[in-house]
Amino acid sequence: MGSFPLLPYAAAVSLAFLVLRIIYRLFFHPLAKFPGPKLAAVTTLYNAYYDILDSGLVKCLPELHEKYGPIVRIQPDEIHVADLEGYNQIFKVGTPFDRVWHDNPFLTGSLQSLTTLTETRKRKEFLAPFFSKAAILRVEPYLHRQKLTQFLSTLLPAAQANQGRGSVLDFFLAFRCLTADTIMDYCFQQDLGALSEPGFRSERVEQFVKGFDMALISTYFPTVFGLLNRLIFSLPEWVRERYFAPVYGFQCMQKLAQERVEYLMANPDSTNSKIPTMFDLMLAPDKEKGQTTPSKRDMIADGCLMIAAGTDTTANILGLVLWHITQNPEVEQKLVEELKEGIRDREEVVSSATLEGDKFKYLQACVKEALRLGLGVPGRLIRRVPKEGVTISGRYVPGGIRITSSIYMQNTDANTFPDPFKYDPERWMCDPDTYKQRERQMLSFSRGSRSCIGINLAYAELHLTTAHLFRRFEISTTGYTSEWDMDWNDRFVPVPNGRIKGLIRVREE
Repeated sequence: MGSFPLLPYAAAVSLAFLVLRIIYRLFFHPLAKFPGPKLAAVTTLYNAYYDILDSGLVKCLPELHEKYGPIVRIQPDEIHVADLEGYNQIFKVGTPFDRVWHDNPFLTGSLQSLTTLTETRKRKEFLAPFFSKAAILRVEPYLHRQKLTQFLSTLLPAAQANQGRGSVLDFFLAFRCLTADTIMDYCFQQDLGALSEPGFRSERVEQFVKGFDMALISTYFPTVFGLLNRLIFSLPEWVRERYFAPVYGFQCMQKLAQERVEYLMANPDSTNSKIPTMFDLMLAPDKEKGQTTPSKRDMIADGCLMIAAGTDTTANILGLVLWHITQNPEVEQKLVEELKEGIRDREEVVSSATLEGDKFKYLQACVKEALRLGLGVPGRLIRRVPKEGVTISGRYVPGGIRITSSIYMQNTDANTFPDPFKYDPERWMCDPDTYKQRERQMLSFSRGSRSCIGINLAYAELHLTTAHLFRRFEISTTGYTSEWDMDWNDRFVPVPNGRIKGLIRVREE
């Protein structure tokens, strides 16, 4: 009796299945009539190539929409919508579009991972008061000003070095040390001590920054990524620290969140009345509102989320502020004149409320323009079309389909922002109607029910740091940082090619 040719048979079956799937996706899939690259309709590897091996599919989207129209099929089961009205329809308050979430060992259970609007609303009821403008202003004397003062004091010796001629600093790391210590102190009443590291060379911050490439890969290969993580988690700590720094960096954040949650659960009367943590609120639910305390796992995941969201994005905007202002002498001169007029004593630290007032309109414009170009999360925020389907941008889209729209396309729309890639604070010094339209299109914090909860914290940190940094110091980035360094890759957040560095000196009065 002859042996059954199992291997050739299996190969033939696999090839037939692959061919049939390609035919189905091209001609019979619910999205078959939507325009887009044929390769994108066939396989997710089209997106993966641009996102993992190139600078990001998001940078190709304007060209794709110019070629194919307002709706483009960018994956076998996903379309991208270009126009602002489509974006607003998907992300508006009360949206029926549920979030699509890829399992992540550090963030699953957090606010970011909740897929339905009902779940999201319940969790936000806990967190929204913690991130309100009133809450941020209340804790500012104990948090922002202290961290900012430490940051500025650390810069001073570098600025006075070489007999006052100054020295070169890595501001990429400096800003991340500031934002990491600030968000962690606010959420945990405990920080990394990153601002105390000589030259801001914090190993923990370095490890954490490396994790964004890892997070992106996990969205395309979640099963493989999950298996690898379980393997890495089983290794001794010194092996993880030395050979798997991105994973280890996230694990350190997770451990800090876990320790804080467990301490508060064991010591419910230990709350610091000046700065209650987000966990204090979660552990004291309002029964009349039907609130219930999230699980320990979910609270730890929310802690990791706040660190991730509050560190890199704000630091990235500060880097753009520094780069663009120091590359535009007229902008810098106008900003410094406003700061000198509004902050007479160079050593004074003024409040964020003051900086958001009428005396500092140009400062606000400089920050807002950096936010526009900084993008927050530039790429695809994936949602699922409700089961009954929707009509969007004039086309009916069947239920269950993944749909997305990107902040990148809105923030760089040439109709609303002429010469959109130019840093121009003057575009925000305009008449009220124009300002309102530009404000409506600038979506760096997204929009609707799932917009960035940390917007007030971010604005306070950006205004405070920008104002006092340029009031006290003169920084030159020319010759130390290049256009290539500042160009970015989409790794869920914008990750620059290089690092922004500059020669820092004390600013003359």
